[in-house]
Amino acid sequence: MMLISPSIASSNLLCLQEEVEFAHRHFRQLHIDVEDGVAVPNITLGMGVCREICRRWRESRRSLHLSVLNPMAYLERVRDCQADIVFLQVSHLPDPREVLAAYREAGVPLGLAVSNRDEPGRWEPLLDEVEQALVVTNFVGDPRRAFQPAMLDIALDIARTRGMKTWIDGNVTFPIWRELRDTPLYAAVMGGGVYRDKEEALRQLELAGVNQSSSGREPL
Repeated sequence: MMLISPSIASSNLLCLQEEVEFAHRHFRQLHIDVEDGVAVPNITLGMGVCREICRRWRESRRSLHLSVLNPMAYLERVRDCQADIVFLQVSHLPDPREVLAAYREAGVPLGLAVSNRDEPGRWEPLLDEVEQALVVTNFVGDPRRAFQPAMLDIALDIARTRGMKTWIDGNVTFPIWRELRDTPLYAAVMGGGVYRDKEEALRQLELAGVNQSSSGREPL
């Protein structure tokens, strides 16, 4: 069954500790975005906040999605976070293999992030360099952040043909999750779907008969 990983960047950042604790208590998953406003339009959480979240909530599985212009400048700080999986956005890099290799050699558990900005035929071979994949299911830069079935098809194809743990991330709602939860997809990153109405999110989990809060710390 496809897991739900709450996106901390979509929470109420003025109450960050309480919001992270909510995700920890009910989902045992924490998804942390680092976006610099250059590689992608958004600016989200910095590495200091990421490190503290990863340090304080070790009982949860912690995933990090790095969408920055120069990932190499973040390598040491990312390694210090000791996240369970780190997804790198590398579509803008002239030599993505070099960056992936550096992260892998540093002992970072590595995943590849795929978006509509990735050229077909260029990113597929990079899956051989990583453990997991994350497909961004809305178009980067789209102000509506609409869920894109074409990107979902890419995620399903990776999961089915590669047999690797594949995540989707981008305006995933509970109706979409219910439709997909029994597919080979591993996890859905959900921001507004969880934090817009937390009571409703818990009700949806209860209706689906899902209890992630007792999932423990098995490795990703």
